[in-house]
Amino acid sequence: MIIKIIDSAFGKVGDLCFKISQIITVFLVISITWEVANRFLFSSSSVWVSEVSGYLVSSILFLAAGRVYREGGHVSMSIFVDMLSGSPKLVFMALVDLLVLILALVVGYATYDMALLSYQLNWQSSTTLGMPLYIPQMLMPIGSVVLAFEALRQCLRNISRVVNTGQGEAA
Repeated sequence: MIIKIIDSAFGKVGDLCFKISQIITVFLVISITWEVANRFLFSSSSVWVSEVSGYLVSSILFLAAGRVYREGGHVSMSIFVDMLSGSPKLVFMALVDLLVLILALVVGYATYDMALLSYQLNWQSSTTLGMPLYIPQMLMPIGSVVLAFEALRQCLRNISRVVNTGQGEAA
């Protein structure tokens, strides 16, 4: 029972991060459209759109990664998965989930360390905007943790299916 509650909570966190990434995407499109129109109509450009666009793309990627992974929307090498069936397929998928979990944890740790260092040293972008770098960087470890939990959820589901399949065959 408690596992289902935790599973549901992590799913909702992943969904929330995905919704935030969708809002950021809309803001990105509006900002770039405004910048293009501003350059075309008034022959001037803003200081922030170019720099902030890069930060927004990074945040979209990290915040959406967990939900995209859950839905199988990521790029994968399905040739191996398609060659297998039944329990071997589920075991292989669980191993892939485990590798994604490890990768997400490593990336999460590295990006957390980077954001913390940026905060501690008060690093700012070298552009006119001078944005504190920890602000866009802090979304990277958040997205990595969400991806790690999604990979763990998928791994546990695949292991559960293997166990349930094995019990069904034994009966």
